[in-house]
Amino acid sequence: MQVELIAATALRAPVAEGVTQGEGAVAYALLSDEPPAALLRRHADDLADARADMLEHASATLHLRGVSRDAAAAVRGHGLAVSERAAQGAVIPAAIAADEELTRLFEAAVEEAEFVRGELLHALEEAMADEPNALVRRKRSREAADALVPAAAATELVATGTYRAWREFIAAHNGRFQHDEIRQLAGAVLDVMQREAPLLFGDLAEAERR
Repeated sequence: MQVELIAATALRAPVAEGVTQGEGAVAYALLSDEPPAALLRRHADDLADARADMLEHASATLHLRGVSRDAAAAVRGHGLAVSERAAQGAVIPAAIAADEELTRLFEAAVEEAEFVRGELLHALEEAMADEPNALVRRKRSREAADALVPAAAATELVATGTYRAWREFIAAHNGRFQHDEIRQLAGAVLDVMQREAPLLFGDLAEAERR
């Protein structure tokens, strides 16, 4: 799994000491003469709750690699703009990867699913031979056969969201009892966003350490 920041809010106005570009944009939106760093610290609780809409003045685009289709589905539910494409292989759950025999069984199951999907796709295209439009025929066949793509199939995403949306994603999936891979993904996103805007994501990092 890899999470990389590829774009973020850039402030055209001078950036005050002690804040990042995105933090500066949020502080600017608060329309205060108070120094930005002090302002954001003073409003930390409000920005995480009652005034969370202020966090929509800054955004970040992340490239997520080596995540499963299961984890990709979790990313889509938080107001993030997401583009996705399939990648090679499958993401082996940690509980399986820890055991050699379980890993062998898992990889065999994934390989079998890929084979059956290929056979089904071929059969579907033959069954739809009466469809005169080849593009429509292939699209419908692929959509039906994709029902057999495992939830563990690897994918990569580019996701863009406001700081508020990224906070909501992290908070929703960073708990101890969350799905293991999705929790790891939320933690990796938090690591990136805390470096990008420590004053606005530091409280989530503190909560994770407790």
